[in-house]
Amino acid sequence: MKKLIVHDSFPRLKVGGVTLTARHSLLALGLAGIAYLISNKRKHQAVFKTASLMCKIERKEDSIRLMWPDEGGFYRAFRGQELIYSGPEPRMADQGLTPGTIYTYTIDSLNEKKQTVNRMKIQTSTTAENKKEDNILLDLVFTTIVAKGQASLEWEPIKGIKEYRVYRNGVDIGKVGGCSFSDRSISDEQEYTYTIKAKRPLPRSEQESYAVKSLVASIVGAVKKGSSQAQAAIEEITNTKKIGPVKQLLHPVENDADGKKKRNWQLRYSTFLPEGWLKNPNLASKVPYFKGDNRGFDPESSRFRTRVDVYIHEKESEAEIECTKAVGKSEAYNHDGDFLEEGVASGEAIVVKRVLSNHEKTTIQLTHSVGNPIIISPAVDYKMIGTFYRNGEINIAGYHDQAPHHEVYLKEADEQNWESLHLAENKGLEMMAHPTANHLWRYSTFTQ
Repeated sequence: MKKLIVHDSFPRLKVGGVTLTARHSLLALGLAGIAYLISNKRKHQAVFKTASLMCKIERKEDSIRLMWPDEGGFYRAFRGQELIYSGPEPRMADQGLTPGTIYTYTIDSLNEKKQTVNRMKIQTSTTAENKKEDNILLDLVFTTIVAKGQASLEWEPIKGIKEYRVYRNGVDIGKVGGCSFSDRSISDEQEYTYTIKAKRPLPRSEQESYAVKSLVASIVGAVKKGSSQAQAAIEEITNTKKIGPVKQLLHPVENDADGKKKRNWQLRYSTFLPEGWLKNPNLASKVPYFKGDNRGFDPESSRFRTRVDVYIHEKESEAEIECTKAVGKSEAYNHDGDFLEEGVASGEAIVVKRVLSNHEKTTIQLTHSVGNPIIISPAVDYKMIGTFYRNGEINIAGYHDQAPHHEVYLKEADEQNWESLHLAENKGLEMMAHPTANHLWRYSTFTQ
């Protein structure tokens, strides 16, 4: 297992908004070029508005405006631990903010004696300057509002999706037709994790980076048999928000401990084959079977196709980032179960880069492309971008092939137990082919 020191990120080559990789065919490049020539980029300052019973919010790239119900008293608004507004008006505008950044606000309603009678806490973000078309959940504005006994979730609409299914602590609690969900029956003492799931066809028009995949995926879906015909052009979307106990979130700002303590994070991303044996989907191959990893989801298992551990050691002004990566052995067998050959693929295309690191947050990017060392086949591809805030909040988003199994875990380095961030099951090895749809996912927290 090789240990690497991670250095700063480097520029990537793009043509017409499409990132060039070895997996693009000449046809794909040609189609992408056409898509670029016929499309016009529209750059403007995006404005995203949401409204709940607790608060109305308007966001731009550099500002957030909050409007809350008027209780006829006096109000205080904090961003983090900083008092940014006090007065009788139930509204405030916070300007000069950083695009695509998460902010937390506390709104106190005071009586004539300046005593707090109501409090709400809001986590939201400014809109991004340039949204990443291949990782749409990363820049998606997601707002969480908590007050005594209730939590409200609101998110930016995702093109192509009309309904979402909501899970609370892993239990399916129903569908929503819009882009919001309110839970008015929560315990102030309990932690909650909400997962919002949806599916959509691959976009076909304005998003240039999807132009090639949308066209070819429809062709692949038409020629594949069985369930893969439907799966080939359908993206899976999973958006998870962990919310700390309301009692903890709503304590007075003045009582906040130092929100910038230094942490040592360990992120683990593994891919594996759950079966004991797998049939090669390429019937023309001379290698009919492969040995699998024969296991379920388990952060500590020693059996995997690939494993990457990223270590983030927060220092005074920035973070030190390291990673280790390992690739499991591939074994091929014939129809009689006789061993044919084995090999270990190169891990050279597993890359961890520092995107940003300062006294407020650290952002890293993990990209992965590892193929089968025995036969010519599509590689296992994924990409993940994670931001670790000094106050303990995290925001991680990525996408991956819908094969094999993917598992992502996180813990503080001195802890024993792993937190499960994302688990996705294998939809069939043919889903690693480039035209087929990805699984998009995001995990973020609101605990401080």
